[in-house]
Amino acid sequence: MPTYAVTGATGRLGRLVIEQLLDSGVPATEIAAVVRSPGKAADLAARGVEIREASYDDPSTLPGAVAGVRCLLLISGDTPGQRVAQHTAVIDAATLAGVPSKPKWRRPGHCGG
Repeated sequence: MPTYAVTGATGRLGRLVIEQLLDSGVPATEIAAVVRSPGKAADLAARGVEIREASYDDPSTLPGAVAGVRCLLLISGDTPGQRVAQHTAVIDAATLAGVPSKPKWRRPGHCGG
């Protein structure tokens, strides 16, 4: 089960975060890329990163996408006027899935509350 989940993983920031995790020695099997379009993450899947399909706009897809992780990096969507609802949906899903309520992103390998 992956330790880290990164939302927006096919966007510029999400890809940079995943690249940094991999470059820092975090095994690909410890990373879940949460994406709307799995086809756009084929290169990450080829490297062993787990791809989890979900959409901020479909809250029912989110709990499974963040299930089992200890560290969740929520990257904002780019739809003006929707961010609060989208962020709330992700945070609610993380709570439902048992992701620590106050995760702190420190450095790869040192995630905790």
